Amino acid sequence: MNKFDINFFSKYIPEWQELITIIHTHPVNIINSLIVKLALFAVLPSVFYYYSISIQKIVPFYFLEIFLIIVFIKTIYDIFNWYNDVWIITDCSVIWLEWSFLKANSDSIEYDSIEWVWVEQNWIIDKILSKWDLVIHKMWDDSFVLNNAINPYKAVDIIEWIINQEEEDVETDKFDMIMDALSGVVWNYLEKWKQTSKRQQELEEKIKEIESKIWTIDLR
Repeated sequence: MNKFDINFFSKYIPEWQELITIIHTHPVNIINSLIVKLALFAVLPSVFYYYSISIQKIVPFYFLEIFLIIVFIKTIYDIFNWYNDVWIITDCSVIWLEWSFLKANSDSIEYDSIEWVWVEQNWIIDKILSKWDLVIHKMWDDSFVLNNAINPYKAVDIIEWIINQEEEDVETDKFDMIMDALSGVVWNYLEKWKQTSKRQQELEEKIKEIESKIWTIDLR
């Protein structure tokens, strides 16, 4: 991760969670969109204006400049918007973030609610471009989907590793609970045995003390 990712996306995760990695969508998504938009709203208007004397007489050149500046700003916004629509993977959950200038929508799923994770490709071009749909299936027949993800197996490996670690921790906790319970039982038994032995020893000492007296009659 770069510094921008760490500083920008950290504000979308709870303070007690640790940021592990960010999964972005494939650049081909924004490239296709930008090519179409720039062709329609920048190249064609410029060509028409340059080669049409009648348009030049009707529309002042600074109008075209202002329009192209607006297109440029919109292009920068679209790139930023594409870059910030991500999955944020932390040590506790996976956070889906859909960013916009005015607000950001987000949702999260904890690892113990994940049933399985898989990737899928829909077209041959997806395989050529190395882009996949990354899907997390919840236990309630609901899904998290990041379409056209780049390097999705990195996310799958991390998520599966964390899930396996949590399962191992649960098993370890169960084992520790059993050992604590057994040790408690053994400790209680030893304490009772010590108390019984102490009482038995005191009784024997008392009997010896009584027997040692001259006028003591052994009634046993």
